[in-house]
Amino acid sequence: MLRRLICVLAALVLVPHGWASAAGYASAPAVTWMASAVPTGSTVDLANIVTTDSPGRRTWSAAGACSVRGVALVTQKAGTCRLTLRLGATPKYSASTSSTVIQVRRKSVLTVLAAASLTNAVTRIGDAFMSRFLNVTVRFSFAGSSTLATQIEQGAPVDVVAMADTANMDRVVSSGDVMRGAVTTLARNRLAILVPRGNPKKIATVADLARSGVKVVLCDAAQPCGKYAATMFANAKVVVEPASRETSASGVVSRVANGEADAGIAYVTDGLISGDSVDAIEIPASSNVDTIYPIAVARKPSSGDAAAAAAFVAMARGSVGREILVGLGFGPP
Repeated sequence: MLRRLICVLAALVLVPHGWASAAGYASAPAVTWMASAVPTGSTVDLANIVTTDSPGRRTWSAAGACSVRGVALVTQKAGTCRLTLRLGATPKYSASTSSTVIQVRRKSVLTVLAAASLTNAVTRIGDAFMSRFLNVTVRFSFAGSSTLATQIEQGAPVDVVAMADTANMDRVVSSGDVMRGAVTTLARNRLAILVPRGNPKKIATVADLARSGVKVVLCDAAQPCGKYAATMFANAKVVVEPASRETSASGVVSRVANGEADAGIAYVTDGLISGDSVDAIEIPASSNVDTIYPIAVARKPSSGDAAAAAAFVAMARGSVGREILVGLGFGPP
C-alpha cells in the first residue's frame, strides 16, 4: 500500500498537471500595432492603435510626446511617443509585454487625384492609410486621366496623382507639376467588352461590335480608355462607330449597366466590380492592350506634407496596396 502511494506521488511530481497547463501550454497572445502616427493636440482611443486577442489585464505606459489617460493616448506637441502594453496572464495566454514607437505629427489633409477606374482601389488604400496614419485625412477626386491632367495644369490642389496612362502623366511632368523621377508604376490592367447582364445581343467577339444594330459606347478619344480602345480595334482590324463617347471608363460602365448601350469597351476591373449589372467578355491577348497606371507625388504637395504624400504612395505600391489592387483584378507593376 505504501509502495503504491509513493508511486502515485512520484507521478504527480513528474507530471504536475496544474503547473503544465499554466506554464507549459499557455501561448503568447497576438498583439498588432495598427497606427504609425497620431496627431498633435489630440486624444486617441487606444483601440485605434493596437489590437490583441488576449483578455488579460492591460497596463499601459508611455514616454516622450504622449501620455495615457484611461483608455486614451493623449498628445500635445510633435515628437516621438513610445507606448508599451503589458498584458496579464490568462489560462490561455501567457503574460506579455509589447512596445512600439509612434510619431506625433501635425494634422494634414492629402488630396489624391486618381483615374476613375481606380476609384475602388484607391479609396480602400486611402482607408488603410488613414487607419495607420491617424494624423492624416485623405480626400479623393476621381475622373478621366485627361481631365485630371487639365485640372492639375490649371492649378487644382494635389498631393498624389495616379493616372490610367503614361501620356497624361507625361503632361503634368512637362508642366512642372510632377518630377519625372517621382513617377513609378502602380498597377496594370487590360480591356474587356462589357455587355448588359445576360448579354442580350449575344456578343462574343470584338468583330461582333461592328454588327448592324449593335449600340456601342466608348470612352472619349482623349481619355486613356478611349485611346486604348482605338489601339485594340486597330489590332483586331475592326471598325466600330460608337453611339456615344464618355469622359471615363465608369461612364461606359454606367451606360451599359443601365441598358443604354448593347456593349462598351472598358477595363477588366470595371467588369469585375460591376458583376451584378454587367457581364465581361474577354478580348484575346493578340488584340488587347496592356495598360499602365503610373503614380507620383506632386512636386509641390498642396498639403505641404510631402512625407505623408510619399507614405501614401509607398503604401499603395507596398503589400497593403498590392493586396487591394490584385483583389480587384489589377495586375502587378
